[in-house]
Amino acid sequence: MSTLVRCKACGYVLKESSLGEVCPACGYKRRVFEPYEDPVSPRRRFLLDLDAHPILVHFPQAFVSILPPLVLLNWVFPDFFGQELAAVIAFCALVLPLLVAGALASGLFDAKLKFKRLSPPLLRRKIAVGGMLLILSTAGALLVGLQGYHAGTRLYLLLLAGGMLVCAVLLGMMGKRLLPAILRG
Repeated sequence: MSTLVRCKACGYVLKESSLGEVCPACGYKRRVFEPYEDPVSPRRRFLLDLDAHPILVHFPQAFVSILPPLVLLNWVFPDFFGQELAAVIAFCALVLPLLVAGALASGLFDAKLKFKRLSPPLLRRKIAVGGMLLILSTAGALLVGLQGYHAGTRLYLLLLAGGMLVCAVLLGMMGKRLLPAILRG
């Protein structure tokens, strides 16, 4: 098993055999490194290192962040690639709940691995906001799926997309705070 070391300046962890003269993350000299013992079991580390949740989170983030500007663009310039833009907007709205559900499921799995339970307060808030994002994205998909995307549904979709964007930002902020936390074992 490789010996791990951690930079005392920034917390970066790597194999001692991979350490050069400076920390690859912050640039401090090699002397600021200290021995480090991974607090999680090899099985949990393997599963966490698959990075399923961080990867799956980027898909809905991309769709959530592009949906409001596309709707606004279509509203302000309805003749600018009108049909094509409407098709892209409808596609984004219809696919988004599936992407959010995948990210939410991977987040619950990741949280269970990291914290062994889903009850810590910040995690409960993150689950609630993720649930709200799923509800809003499902409402947007239902709106577009049942009514279609057109001038009459544009404002409603824009409002839903704005709510989704707020949820996505909050989730990112909470996730950033949870990033370094992990239970031993």
